[in-house]
Parts: sequence; structure tokens; C-alpha cells
Amino acid sequence: MALNFTVPIPIVNVKNETLVRPEILRRSFVIHYLSIYALLLTIFGTIGNVLTIVVLFRRHLRRFVTVRYLIAVSICDIISLYGWNLNNFYKFNISRVGGNIEDLSLVHCRLISFMTFVALQLSSWYLSAVSLDRCLSLYWLQWKQSYGRIRYTKYYLIFLTLTCLTVNSHILFLNGYSTSSNGAVCYRTRTNYHYIYPQWERVHLVLYNLCPFAIMCICNTYIIYVTVKSSRSHNLGGPNRNNRKSLERYRQFTALLIIVTFAFVILTLPACIYFVFFRNDFALTTQRNYRYMIQIFLNSIQFTCHGINFFLYCFSASSFRHELYGMFRELVYHCRCKCGWLHLNDRQNIHMRRYKHGNHTNASPLERQRTCHA
Repeated sequence: MALNFTVPIPIVNVKNETLVRPEILRRSFVIHYLSIYALLLTIFGTIGNVLTIVVLFRRHLRRFVTVRYLIAVSICDIISLYGWNLNNFYKFNISRVGGNIEDLSLVHCRLISFMTFVALQLSSWYLSAVSLDRCLSLYWLQWKQSYGRIRYTKYYLIFLTLTCLTVNSHILFLNGYSTSSNGAVCYRTRTNYHYIYPQWERVHLVLYNLCPFAIMCICNTYIIYVTVKSSRSHNLGGPNRNNRKSLERYRQFTALLIIVTFAFVILTLPACIYFVFFRNDFALTTQRNYRYMIQIFLNSIQFTCHGINFFLYCFSASSFRHELYGMFRELVYHCRCKCGWLHLNDRQNIHMRRYKHGNHTNASPLERQRTCHA
């Protein structure tokens, strides 16, 4: 979350801001390196998510419904890293006054807050949609044949996207206001100091964590139950080679989905709980330096979830690793072919120049004179 929110409070309610110097230095040290981590997370998270999209778009993977949703998740994860996460680096390393990117102008305020709220919520709902789709495919066999086909996936994605854009659209028109110094005050209005924190943040907690968390837990519990039961029956029945291969692929996708969804819940829930229920209390009872350290630490945990999915896919799905290796092999092969073709052309050009030079040298003086005056 953005770290610009302060509460007007009586001086008597605030603890003494004067701390022992080593304590201040320790907290500043933690804040500085966590802000550097935010930049590194943005860079490597972007690279990882782009690689994920490229691999999932390969022919052998893009034909699965689950993969289409995971591509959408990676796109949202990229967008989310450039909001509040990147602001942590800007605030503590670039800004001379310790301000946020959103404070630069009203346009920055509304676009960044809208973009981040939407990207985070869509990422969680796309993951919920994956879990729900796989759960319905197991519970109701007609679902996969009628409503769970891959051609319908784009319509579900469009519906979720439009719904989320509409729910958060008020941020584009109401959030923040301009100041006389050409800056902006963000996450509040002139008449409502608590417009975003904590009012809309509570709604965000429900949309980003609680509802998706409930859906993921229910669906994944049922998926695990059916998978274990199916594995036992197949082991007793001795499946043939094709069924065994299909079952193995299904288990991989199930393991991938469960790992990603539980990582999402574990990493994102602490930050949302803090910003909704404890942020105002911390503003009243703790020093600013300590409060910033807690907030940037929780933000780092939260956005780590949106930057590590590539590594989770590599760890949990051998099919993803296989396609990744295949992509790099093809890339190396094409580079070698291109280098070999260029080298061959260079050799041919050298031979042609030598051949022409040799013919020109061996010709009679009269022929060379004719060639030169031709």
C-alpha cells in the first residue's frame, strides 16, 4: 500500500519521537534495503512474468483452460508491481522530501491507485476462477463439455475484468485533490478524510482477499479430495499408458494451482489485515520510522506473491519446465543457425573477392586495361 497516510492527532497521544540513535539507524537500514528489494522485485518479477506468458503461450500448453487464466494472472501481476511496490523505492531513494509517486499530480494519484487496486483484485479473482473451473469440472461432468470449454474462457475473463473496472471506477473521479503547489493529496477527498483508508480498503480486503480466499479454500479442498480418491482407484485398476499420462498431467496442474493459491493467501493476507485494522492505531501509538518499517516490510511480503509465480511454476510443474527448456533450445538453435549462415556468407564473399582479384591479376595487360576503361 502507499505509505503517505497520516492521522491528525494530539501531541499528547504520541510517543516521544526521539529515539536512541542506533535504533533509528537500524530501522533506516531495514527500510533502505527493503526499498531496494522493491526495485529488484519489480525488475525480476517483470522478467519472470514475461517468461511465464511466453512459455504458457506455447502450442502444447495454451490449449488448456487453466493456462489461459494463468496468462491473465501474469499480466495483472506485472501491472501490480509498478504501483505501490515501485513507490516504496521511489519514496525512500528518489524523492527528496520522502513523498509518494501519487503525490506528484492528481493524474498520478488516480491512475496509480486505480491501476493497483484493479490489478491486485483481478489477479486474485483470476486465480479463484481457475480453482472454480477445475472444481466444477470434477463435481459436474457436464460443465467441462458445455460451459468449461476453452472458447468460453475469454468471455469469463472479459466479464471479470469489466466487473472489476466498474467497481473501482469511482477512484478515477473521486480520489485525491490538487493542491496550490501543483501537487496532490491522494487517498482522500476534500470532504472525506477516510475515503480510501480505511473505508475503501475494507472493501478491497473483501474483494482482494476474503472472497477469493473462501473460494480457493473450498475448491482446492474438494480438488485434493477427488485427486487422492482418483489416484487410489487408478492404482488399484492399473491404468493404461494414455490414462497414466493424462492423470500425471492433471496432478501437475492440480499441484501447481494449489501451491500458487496458497502462496497467494499466505503472502497477501497479513498486509491487508494490517492496513485495514491496525494502521490507524499504529499512527497514534508508534514512531513514524517504526511505522514505515512495518508497512514496507508487509508490502514486500505482499508483492513478493506477484513476482515469484514463475519460480513456483518451475518448481511444481514438469510440463512448464519442459516447455521452458524447449523454448531456450529453439532460441539457441536459431541463434546458431543465424550465426552459421552469416559466417557462410562471409566465407563466400571472401572467396568471391579472392577469385575476382586472382582473375584480375592473371589477365594480360591489354585485358586489364580494357577492364579498367570498360
